[in-house]
Amino acid sequence: MWIFYELLLLLGFLLYLPKALWRRRLPHRGWSMRLGRYPTDVTHALQGRNTLWVHAVSVGEVLSAKPLIQELIRRYPEQPLVLSTVTHSGFDVATKAVEGKGVPIYFPLDMRMAVTRALDAIRPRALLLMESELWPMMIWLAKARDIPIAVVNGRISGRAFRRYGWIRPWLKGMLRRVDLFLMQSQIDADRILALGAPAQRVKVTGNSKWDASRGTRPTPTEITALASRLGLRQEDRVLVGGSTHRGEEQVLLHAFQTLRSTHPTLRLIVAPRHLERLAEVEGLIRHAGFTPVRLLQATPSTSWEVGVIDTFGQLAQYYDLATVVFIGGSLIPHGGQNPLEAVSLGKPIVYGPSMDNFAAISHQLLAHHAARQIASAEELTPLFKELLDHPVEAQAMGRRGQELTEQFCGATQRILEALTPLLARHPTWPQGYG
Repeated sequence: MWIFYELLLLLGFLLYLPKALWRRRLPHRGWSMRLGRYPTDVTHALQGRNTLWVHAVSVGEVLSAKPLIQELIRRYPEQPLVLSTVTHSGFDVATKAVEGKGVPIYFPLDMRMAVTRALDAIRPRALLLMESELWPMMIWLAKARDIPIAVVNGRISGRAFRRYGWIRPWLKGMLRRVDLFLMQSQIDADRILALGAPAQRVKVTGNSKWDASRGTRPTPTEITALASRLGLRQEDRVLVGGSTHRGEEQVLLHAFQTLRSTHPTLRLIVAPRHLERLAEVEGLIRHAGFTPVRLLQATPSTSWEVGVIDTFGQLAQYYDLATVVFIGGSLIPHGGQNPLEAVSLGKPIVYGPSMDNFAAISHQLLAHHAARQIASAEELTPLFKELLDHPVEAQAMGRRGQELTEQFCGATQRILEALTPLLARHPTWPQGYG
């Protein structure tokens, strides 16, 4: 089974490689690290000491892990911390998240040779895998070295649960090598138990994304400066499409075109989930009859109707300017993007039918009337119009979201309490390891 797994992974990597190189998904340094070869500045920073290794696949997971990372750095100041990711954008956000007090790296390909090199270089005293990062080879080889392993802020989407069902017997053996599963909800806990995780190792600690959403709030000074730089007036209304995917920008542009006739001061801000799509999105904006403006380059004298966010890590500031927010990845079968940044800022939010990645959060928001969900793209324009025409009701929806944020915060502290016994353990390295 392991040979088949590695061959399948290698085939997928080879098929992905031309596209990744063409789109420049990773710099040369990133490819080297993905093969388990770390540069001297990384190995020097670790100095051969046992390391706390936190792995978060991309931007969203890094942001949700940030409160935990900051607390780990505070509690274990002498302990080296590594934060790994897979994507180039995730690496940039990880670099900011550790604030010079940890080491950002790329996670190795889940192949025996690359994983072995990485473990030899990093020598983790504990491996914390964020959300749904279940990498069989890494888990297998780390446990062979007696490294404590925890899945933190764990989630299993309905789609992933159905896929995992095909390999449940093999997956069960891997899950039994994980020491602790700290799951976001009871649904996630039930799913990991059904896949074979030992019951005594599974706990529900809540979703740290609620905590992380509070940490991204911009200051009033920052928002005032941004609004001034963008030339926004008090009477302007702003629609923000956050973390949009292919197929969603056209829907937003159609809604914007329609609503401009009754709301002439309306503006649209689009934040593509993947920045390599910027040129594509700008082409869609031009085709709709507007001139796209990259907002990082905008000045008070810049005339614009449709702006494009062309940087990572700034979305919360633009959300704070919004009258209404659309959450991307939800009108297509992607599973949705994180809505909590906008919720914590008291914004009325709208999303489509596909929110599997945030099913528990979506249920909580809808149950408390802190969000609106549409069944199809055709419903977006009339819902936008309703919220723009009834600002008092829209603002009340936003306030309910803020109240819910305060209610559900605290997962990070519960996670830390559950991790404390695990982090007190030290691996007994095999002879010759490292």
